[in-house]
Amino acid sequence: MTGGGDPVVRRDRFSGGPARSFLSSMDGDGRIFEADLAVDRAHVVMLAEQDVIGDEAAAAILGALADVEAAGFDALPPSEDVHEAIETAVVEAVGRDGGKLHTARSRNDEVAACIRYRLRADLLDAIEVVVALRSALADVAAAEAETVMPGFTHLQPAQPTTVAHWALSYAGTLARDTGRLCDAYGRTNESPLGAAAFAGTTFGVDRERTAALLGFDGVVANAADAAASRDFLLEAVSALASVAVTCSGLAADVVFFANRGFVEVSDDYASTSSIMPQKKNPDTMELVRATAGDAVGAQQALATTLQGLPRAYNRDLQRATGHAWTAVDGVTSAVEVAAGVVATAG
Repeated sequence: MTGGGDPVVRRDRFSGGPARSFLSSMDGDGRIFEADLAVDRAHVVMLAEQDVIGDEAAAAILGALADVEAAGFDALPPSEDVHEAIETAVVEAVGRDGGKLHTARSRNDEVAACIRYRLRADLLDAIEVVVALRSALADVAAAEAETVMPGFTHLQPAQPTTVAHWALSYAGTLARDTGRLCDAYGRTNESPLGAAAFAGTTFGVDRERTAALLGFDGVVANAADAAASRDFLLEAVSALASVAVTCSGLAADVVFFANRGFVEVSDDYASTSSIMPQKKNPDTMELVRATAGDAVGAQQALATTLQGLPRAYNRDLQRATGHAWTAVDGVTSAVEVAAGVVATAG
């Protein structure tokens, strides 16, 4: 029966060797610590409801998980990854019954669920800041509807336009970027739990129940697809890269406009020079502009890691996930700064 192995034997057999640190993902797993606890709780509740494990064992495991959460990620025992570390802590707390936490489950569907659970929250944060930037641009357009400015082609003055027209051109692109992020969220928000290693489990699990407990919209129907696919990561990072490219153009315009004296960036978003204090540099927007390189690089790195993988779980995927975190963190921060610059510029 898939997912029914003895966790104590498994840990003892594969706990040493010179490659342990190379295989470990613990340095980056703090990001999905809370997600793993949520996934564990939903799985245990479902197992108890399905009479796969007893209520007493389920209660003991849930109590141990509460203690693990209270102690925090840094208190976890040394392990190959956060999933194994939490399981080890539960077994140490409640004995061999703690191993029932892993019944009918593989780390393959577990980690996929944790990534989706965390990424969907990050995507909502990204959507929120993009909407805030769109709002800031709309406010500028409303305030500057009749403010004339030169329009440029090839950075040469070409035709008269208005500040509102310029601002709403970016708001329109960002609206489509928002749609792309929402699409990525929808395809991320599906549960892979119950897929086990890649072919499901003979235990009588209820996949829809764990999906509902975790707030997923539904399940990934095919078990191999659920455990092995990371196209949702690629879609999310691609959407984030599109946002970053949009914002790089906005940032380039603001830097250029500041050079021409058309706009003054607020002191909160500018700096000066250590040797030329008369200067006011719009350098936050230079960093916003550069974020596109980081995001597109993450997109390329992720696609390169995923290409050519056989249809099964492969350890390469452990290296893939970090590119998504790099993109979502960098782009969200950059968009938040861009919104602040637009809202406060004079």
